[in-house]
Amino acid sequence: ASSAAAARVETHVVEKQGDVMRMREVKGYDVPARGGFELKPGGPHLMLVDIKRQLKAGEKVPVVLRFQNAGEVKAELEVRPLGGAPKAHQH
Repeated sequence: ASSAAAARVETHVVEKQGDVMRMREVKGYDVPARGGFELKPGGPHLMLVDIKRQLKAGEKVPVVLRFQNAGEVKAELEVRPLGGAPKAHQH
């Protein structure tokens, strides 16, 4: 994925390690043909890194998603804060 709003876009998952939930970057997600895949807080999500301006929760950000077989798809995704994270660390 890529976005004009950030230097790069990372794909992340959330995993439980002991009693702590941690984010981990992954190379991508498996999306079934003609199926669906949900990005959501506390689960798989996109992280915008080195954002070019402050983004606000609820704002729509243009993103280009790249699929191995389907090619590029343009989308607008909603900015959501990570629960309890400082404002500078938004997703």
